This record gives sequence, structure tokens and C-alpha cells, in this order.
Amino acid sequence: MIRTDRPEPCPVPQCRVRPAELADAARLVELLQALQDHVEASNPTIWQMTGEARHNLYGQIASRLRAESACALVAEHQQDGIVGMIFGRIASNNRYEPARSGFVDQVYVDPDHRDRGIGRCLVGEICHFFAREGVEDISLRYVVGNAAATAFWRALGFEPRIIIAGACRHEVEQAVSPST
Repeated sequence: MIRTDRPEPCPVPQCRVRPAELADAARLVELLQALQDHVEASNPTIWQMTGEARHNLYGQIASRLRAESACALVAEHQQDGIVGMIFGRIASNNRYEPARSGFVDQVYVDPDHRDRGIGRCLVGEICHFFAREGVEDISLRYVVGNAAATAFWRALGFEPRIIIAGACRHEVEQAVSPST
């Protein structure tokens, strides 16, 4: 994983953004599970995380912390500990321009610490990571129905580029079958 050399200042009082470490993994698991619960509540038709996947989050986080061309940051509050996180990565694909793109995979801020600028601090620092790596284009995904995510990302300049639609196979089969 590409890491920052120093903790980055965050203008939010009593909070700093720093690289995530393996020692943070248990808290990162809690935050990722809370994010998944929030996503599933925002849109019940979204894929549901299995119990096995939830059980394996620690190992997935450990792998991501070691990954090349990736960055994991946490927002750490002086009294409350880790209250937010962001995972980003760089993908290369020479079939497209730009050939290198940044992806924000997950962002989550504890509900008790929202609307204070912590999410913006995390995004700002992941942008610094992308800039150091020469990445100019950033993409992300968020769930339809998550009004807070829609407002947050649009306020930062993100607009939909690709729509990913889903349907149950049997509903599609029923829609395409000839009427009898």
C-alpha cells in the first residue's frame, strides 16, 4: 500500500486524518459493517452482505492495507478514537484514457460525527494520494436511495457517468416472455 509519510492535518477540531494500520482493523471492521447496514437500509434491493463475508472482513482489510496502489485512511478523534475511514485505489487500463484512474471504494463517518467536515477531510486526503500518484480522474459508487451520499458526492462535483441497473432474473424472464 502506498502510504502518506505523516499524519495530515484536518481542520476539524480534535480530529486528524492518518494512514490506517493493521492495529485499526477491528475498528475498520465495525465501520465497514455499519456502512453495509446503512447501504442495505437505504436500498433493500441492493445485494446483501453474507454472514461469511462479514466474518472475513478482517482478512480483507489486512489484504487491502498491504495492497500496492491503494490507500486506506482513518479519521481519528482525540476522545472518541477512529470515527471515519476511506479506502481508495488506483486502477490502470491502457485501453482507455485516462489510463490510470482513482477509485474511492468505501467512505464512512460515524453518525455521531457527521456534518462536521470529517468526510470532506477524508476525501481531501485521498485526493492528495491520487495527486501524488498522477491520477486525474476519480470514480466511486454509491447506492441509489442513499440521499446523504448523493448530496455529499454531488456537492464535491461527482455526477453519474454510468448507471448500473439490476433486476431479478425471473422478473426479466416474465417481461420478455410472449403473452399467452
